[in-house]
Amino acid sequence: MPSAQDSAGAGKAAKFVNANPLGPMSNPFEGMGDDEKEYQKVVSENVNKRMEGAMNDLKNKYKDGKGNNGGEENGPTGDAYQKHQAGMAKKKAAMKAQANKSRAAEAAYRHITQDEFLNEVTTSKYVAIHFFHKEFERCKILHHHLDLIAPLHVECKFGQIDAEKCPFFIQKLQIQMLPCLVVFKDGVVVDRLVGFDAMAIDPAEPDKWHTSRLQAWIASTGAIRFTMPTEEIMKEMKKMGIVQRGAIWSENRAHDSESDSD
Repeated sequence: MPSAQDSAGAGKAAKFVNANPLGPMSNPFEGMGDDEKEYQKVVSENVNKRMEGAMNDLKNKYKDGKGNNGGEENGPTGDAYQKHQAGMAKKKAAMKAQANKSRAAEAAYRHITQDEFLNEVTTSKYVAIHFFHKEFERCKILHHHLDLIAPLHVECKFGQIDAEKCPFFIQKLQIQMLPCLVVFKDGVVVDRLVGFDAMAIDPAEPDKWHTSRLQAWIASTGAIRFTMPTEEIMKEMKKMGIVQRGAIWSENRAHDSESDSD
């Protein structure tokens, strides 16, 4: 016995006929009088013209970058879109440059182990090794300055080694105080910096000094090429609003060279 659903389905299906969607359309004006045909034809042409005009407008908007909510601001060739893309590209480039700089700095001033020590100091003409203790504040200060110096001077290899993990070389080199920066030439010690006595600007504040003072000391061993600006040059640069920030000279912005501690 057919269900009510079958009956209803049969009734609905009877309203439709199979049609070929690719076949020719039937005449929409068939069965109309001449006046009605003319009226419908005018209406149809008017609608078609409007549809065609609207489609052309849309095409032109997207072609000119004015699509997406009417916006020159949002279109793929619009000004705002182009500015946004340029800004994103600039940010990506800056992030990539910073990442490269960080990798370069890490490679320039790398951490070495006791097993690597001999190979490190004997395979380059000049090598500067910082013997440090991870809990000593002054070792952290020296780390900061060497981080700035190492990428600037490829003529010297810079490294750091944990003093607690290289007892053999601590004893061999008779290192008794940290931090200690030892400069080697062809594997032989040429000089060492112990503490910050030679760096201090003011003896009352021995931990505050410019990176360039350490550069000058390392240069005195022959390991790097660096010339400290003369007092005359420093005065002229200060008049121009340029002050020393660590190893770098930059425009003065609410700082002066005396107050700068990097």
